[in-house]
Amino acid sequence: MSEGVYENSNGFKDDEPDAMKNTDMDGQLYANLRAFKPSPRDGVVASVHVQWWKRPSGVAAVCLGLLCVLLLAGIIGLAVYYGVSSHRNSTERDLLQASYSLLTNERDQLQTSYNNMTEEKYHLQTSYNSISEERDQLQTSYSLLTNKRDQLQTSYNKMTEEKDQLQTSYNSMTEERDQLQTSYSLLTNKRDQLQTSYNKMTEEKDQLQTSYNNLTEERDQLQTRVKLSEEPCLAEWWKFGTSCYYVSSTMNTAGAGQRECRTMGGELVVINSREEQIFINGFKKNVWIGIYKKDEIWQWVDRTPFTTTYWMEGEPNNLNDKAACVEISQTATDPLKSWRDGPCVPKHWVCEKPITP
Repeated sequence: MSEGVYENSNGFKDDEPDAMKNTDMDGQLYANLRAFKPSPRDGVVASVHVQWWKRPSGVAAVCLGLLCVLLLAGIIGLAVYYGVSSHRNSTERDLLQASYSLLTNERDQLQTSYNNMTEEKYHLQTSYNSISEERDQLQTSYSLLTNKRDQLQTSYNKMTEEKDQLQTSYNSMTEERDQLQTSYSLLTNKRDQLQTSYNKMTEEKDQLQTSYNNLTEERDQLQTRVKLSEEPCLAEWWKFGTSCYYVSSTMNTAGAGQRECRTMGGELVVINSREEQIFINGFKKNVWIGIYKKDEIWQWVDRTPFTTTYWMEGEPNNLNDKAACVEISQTATDPLKSWRDGPCVPKHWVCEKPITP
């Protein structure tokens, strides 16, 4: 209900307060009393009873009547006033009660809202404090980052300047490199050509050196042979190439023949070539040569590698453990296939002694 607005007994709203209404009702009662006038009948009576008021009893009666009228009007006015006031107070009480209930509900809602807002304020304050702390930390971090950024900017500027200088140097060096690369390519081509020529000349030189070495060796061998061919052998010794050969006149074992050869400064013959094999076979005797078997291996007496051989067909046959010596047999038709192993029984033997200048 708005302030200064009230409902009357008829349900209409009045805009005036109660004090003003009471004052108007008293004024109305007073106006009614002033408006009271005697009727014509009363005028007749008045005309009949002229000067009644001059009597003391009449005056008293009139005063008493007026007083009764006034009392009656007052009672009536008071009754009306109190009836209206009671009804109005009851209505106002109901309205006030309804307003109180509404205000109570609004107060409860406002209290709830206040509590919620208080809790939200607490959360907001907590968040605000956290955010303030984070803001301070971020401000510190920002300041540090700003300092670092400034330092990095300074370093960046220096590096940019150095980069520009390096770029200039790089461009100059790139140009020089390209020139050098061109020169290098030309030199590489010339070097490859020279290397090819050098390889060819080296190959030719090696071939010439090999030929020269072979010719030198042959020359030395020929000179040795010439010198040795001029040297005579002792009596009963046969000369062939650069060696002297002795054929025993008696027969003995290969071991005894080896010992005999050594006493004369030689060894049982070691055959090193086809020509020497044919020469020894030409003595027309079955003779021991300087081959023996040790640990099931054939070898020459002077440790010459046992590579070229002239065995007869089917030889060596190793018929028994005593077959430890080798002879040149005259039963062979081919002088290059005339070796035969057998027991070291007495036979003739051949000694070989190189010619020394």
